[in-house]
Amino acid sequence: MRIRLFIICCFMTGIAAMATAQKQTDKPWCGYTGKSPWFSWYQQNRDQIALDRGIDTVWLYVPVTLHLVSDNAGNGYFPLEQSMRALCEMNEQFSDAHIRFYLKPGDPIRYLSNSNWYQHDYTAGGEMIDQNWLPGRLNIFVVDDPAGNCGYSWKDAIVMGKSCSPSGNTTWAHETGHHLSLPHPFVGWEGFEWDYSEPAPEEIDGHPVEKTDGSNCAFAGDGFCDTEPDYLQDRWTCNTDKRSNDLQIDPDGVAFRSDATLYMGYSLDECQARFTAEQMEAMRSNLYDEHVDYLQITQPLADIDDNASVQLLSPIDSQTVHYNNITLNWQAVPGANFYIVEVGLAPGLSPKFFTQTVYNSTSVNITGGIPNNRVLKWRVRAFGEWDVCHVNANVQIGIFKTKNLTSTNDLESAILTELSPNPVAGGTPALLTVTSAESMDVKMTITDASGRVFENRNIRLGNGENRIELPTGNLDAGFYVINLHNEKGNFMKRLVVTN
Repeated sequence: MRIRLFIICCFMTGIAAMATAQKQTDKPWCGYTGKSPWFSWYQQNRDQIALDRGIDTVWLYVPVTLHLVSDNAGNGYFPLEQSMRALCEMNEQFSDAHIRFYLKPGDPIRYLSNSNWYQHDYTAGGEMIDQNWLPGRLNIFVVDDPAGNCGYSWKDAIVMGKSCSPSGNTTWAHETGHHLSLPHPFVGWEGFEWDYSEPAPEEIDGHPVEKTDGSNCAFAGDGFCDTEPDYLQDRWTCNTDKRSNDLQIDPDGVAFRSDATLYMGYSLDECQARFTAEQMEAMRSNLYDEHVDYLQITQPLADIDDNASVQLLSPIDSQTVHYNNITLNWQAVPGANFYIVEVGLAPGLSPKFFTQTVYNSTSVNITGGIPNNRVLKWRVRAFGEWDVCHVNANVQIGIFKTKNLTSTNDLESAILTELSPNPVAGGTPALLTVTSAESMDVKMTITDASGRVFENRNIRLGNGENRIELPTGNLDAGFYVINLHNEKGNFMKRLVVTN
């Protein structure tokens, strides 16, 4: 038997009238209540499922598409780098379950600009998911306000709030656990407060209340016998023993403190550390059944080498560039699809004047936001659709100088140049002919594509035609930039050297 899951959010679940000691709260931390139909079916059949499948420890790989949402003007996107960091942390949190998340190849990121979705109620949230949900992957939407929650799982997607997604958060793991069928350990208590000095009732919101002696663990609470009773439906702190500070009393009058280590509970992030064995088995069963379309690969793909470094090509070595038309170039890194490019001041590139993530490209053009007449640094960090956890331990720093070459480039109108032969065979001199309208001194610099300087020469140009021989014996095959510059401005020619 298979039942298609449609996650139930708090606004869709009816709340029964409760005893006078209970009070409905205004806003849950997580917009999820009860148990899904698939999970109810699983609990009735899990013994047979386990018997049919046997011992299973193979890794299961889950593709993800991130939907990063901004307001109408494009402001407020959750940074892609932070999204990948959250996925990386989820991989650690799900490692005991042998579940790994990766970005869907060819469709890893989508950007949505819609103020009604950026800060939404459940109606707008449902519209957002319905209009953008994609099959065959876990859809994760990151917004500013997910209907007043830190996050919720609904309509076969999860929606995360930016403010609840810092480094070290467990909210992404919590909501993904819901997506893969897991309920809260405090099923039935969602949305209600209780006077914990009183014994709990036998039922809460139509759900049996779990007892400490384990007598009803298979069907009360979350239905797992390796999770202990928990009635705490709001965020709570833990003590040094990773137990709740709040003392609760079960229906038999036995006092206890909740286990704070469970990702599916409501303890604070720093208290949480695990899924239980039964929870992990349920999530794996869900992937094999309800979300079997996620299981598109059976073998891990190639990680980025931990020691890999992005080799910067240009500009480097203090090359002078036009301040509002800068092209940064670098070499591709095997296994990388994303490159995060940053430009800033030393030390630590702070303040940053430019940050951009590019996908399947090894260059970026900057046409604004960079100050003039400054010495700046830049770097590129690599990430992959598969390897969202690359540490970028070895990062090369490039240096360039900015100048307004357009407004001061009188040199370009004062000289005419001709370069021949071009291309030129290595070892054969090229001839640069410069016709100048006046006598002047210029400096000639020859650099390769990576910005390495091969020649610096001071030249006196006479009025009229000047012939400058360019030896190529020390130049490998490739292209080179010949730069003539003085106080009037800058003039560049490209020379191609062949084998």
